[in-house]
Amino acid sequence: MKVLEKVLKDRKCLVFLDLEATQFTHEVIEIGAYKTLLRDDGTIKKVFKPFKSYVKAKSKVGKYVTELTGITDAKLAKEGVAFRVALQSFKKYVGKDFNKCLFVTFSDSDKNIFLASSDNNLDANREDALLVIHHMWDYCKFIHQFIQTEIGNPYSLVNYLKLFNVPFDGKAHDAAADAYNLIKLYKAFYEKKDIVEKEYQLTITRNNKMPAPILKLMRRIAEGETVSSEDLKKEISECLK
Repeated sequence: MKVLEKVLKDRKCLVFLDLEATQFTHEVIEIGAYKTLLRDDGTIKKVFKPFKSYVKAKSKVGKYVTELTGITDAKLAKEGVAFRVALQSFKKYVGKDFNKCLFVTFSDSDKNIFLASSDNNLDANREDALLVIHHMWDYCKFIHQFIQTEIGNPYSLVNYLKLFNVPFDGKAHDAAADAYNLIKLYKAFYEKKDIVEKEYQLTITRNNKMPAPILKLMRRIAEGETVSSEDLKKEISECLK
């Protein structure tokens, strides 16, 4: 798919990544990830076993985040590791592809989360943390170009999957589950082109930033009409009256 070729740039490895963070300082408290290998056409050839780690933060988790994720300060004290250790383990999990893969997330905020933990844990490898940050690809931003809500917002991961008639596996806000479901959304975008085309058409017709004559023609096309250059001339003439 050409729209993805520019992003992938012949990469053969994607790591689907999800982070959970503290409520106020936005430090990492959980990392979930799946390494995947790609075919030449960008489709997924192999999915590795997941990586999952709880990470100790310098601040409290926060009540809201605990209610959302089930992660408590006590759980992190018992099962969590230092960010330095989690980053080392994550790099080892990705292996030889660490320096040349894309880390696929569903939010641009993951960059800030990873940076916050790096800033608060100076014993962690800064170079490795920045490499992950600089190679993050926000898939939500990508798919939002083509599929939006009626008011132009992106859908949640759960609701994007619903649009593709794909069930959500596991529990939302579990880092490994969210990363796995992001793989499913990536696959659906490739495999269900009819839905992508339909939703993209709707997105275009809702774009009020287009010139009025073009927007009117696009809406007519979306309703099944056939339009011509003469129709465009008429719409332009009507607009300029």
